[in-house]
Amino acid sequence: ALEFRGEIVTLPREKGDDRNLTETPGAHERNPAWSPDGKTVAYFGDATGEVELVLSAHDGKGAPRSLPLNGSGFYTDLKWAPDSKKVSYRDNTRTIWILDVATGQKTKVATDAVYGPVPVLNHSWSPDSRFLAYTQNNATYFNRVYVFDLEKKASIPVTSELVDARSPVFDASGKYL
Repeated sequence: ALEFRGEIVTLPREKGDDRNLTETPGAHERNPAWSPDGKTVAYFGDATGEVELVLSAHDGKGAPRSLPLNGSGFYTDLKWAPDSKKVSYRDNTRTIWILDVATGQKTKVATDAVYGPVPVLNHSWSPDSRFLAYTQNNATYFNRVYVFDLEKKASIPVTSELVDARSPVFDASGKYL
């Protein structure tokens, strides 16, 4: 799935034609992300006049579902949880959000302490979709790695605030970060 001039297009891996999922010349869609189960493409779109998270069937059949977003616009870094039930994203205030696809409920995870020239809220999901690892800068502009526990709705720091750490990723088993 890719963004092309404000449209969301899917391309087959081997044979077949491209498919324009949006076909909305009066709107701007961007940042597509294909769900791990292969059924849905999520993207940000402004067809309603406000930027929303849009969920579209991978084959373009049926009406897309739009979910309003919290935050302050300029949404980016859209990532699906491995269970295809949640997505995480970042907004212009450098805040990470998690959205439950079934309910539309949004959870604020964290906001950078310092709004610097480079966004550092890198985030990645654990294989079981229970944890979201992310980096957050602190007052010294060092990046610290945290893990957000979705069951407890709490963040746990996993690196020192005196060490600059970035780009956390879980291993395939979920045992190591």
